[in-house]
Amino acid sequence: MYRQLFAALFLLSYFLHLYLCRKFDTKPQKIKTAFFYSFLVCFLIRSFPQDLNVNSTLFLLLGWTIVLIDEEHHRIPNFITGYFSIAICVMAVVENQILDSIAGGAEFLLFFCALAIASKLKIGIGDVKLAGVIGLINGVVTLQELMFFILLSAILGLSSLLVGPSRIHLKARIPFAAPMIAASILIWPIWPMLRMNG
Repeated sequence: MYRQLFAALFLLSYFLHLYLCRKFDTKPQKIKTAFFYSFLVCFLIRSFPQDLNVNSTLFLLLGWTIVLIDEEHHRIPNFITGYFSIAICVMAVVENQILDSIAGGAEFLLFFCALAIASKLKIGIGDVKLAGVIGLINGVVTLQELMFFILLSAILGLSSLLVGPSRIHLKARIPFAAPMIAASILIWPIWPMLRMNG
């Protein structure tokens, strides 16, 4: 039953991906997305056969859509981050973790807001909101964990500039969604909520 529900979640997410890409005039990369989602289904079912972390799974799926939209338009729509934040908060209420979730969202939001101001908005406001979403998912983290996340995101972001298309230059706003999402995935094992659920 678990596997059927899991597969159904991915199927629904695929159609949501197509809808969001169409709504925001972005190429949906249908074949790549199908392969990526299939890989995630196999990996997560094999690695976590009895545990479906809905927040983290939705973040993985929706993160791919956000990356494509950000790469195409250099913006992250409020429509996505707004409704996703509401969904996370509802799930946090159900799990009786709403205060930790909101505090984590505020923590990430404030740090990335300060980074955006320090970088003279090379990090966009959409990226700041995405950081808030990541904070809502993870809850409160230590300063060391947060700084490690920021450092890893920066390294991945700078690396993407070096290997990315020539149209991206240092004076342009960096498409920072992909580095942030990649960094959060790479260091998930140290996030407090994931330690608790593990």
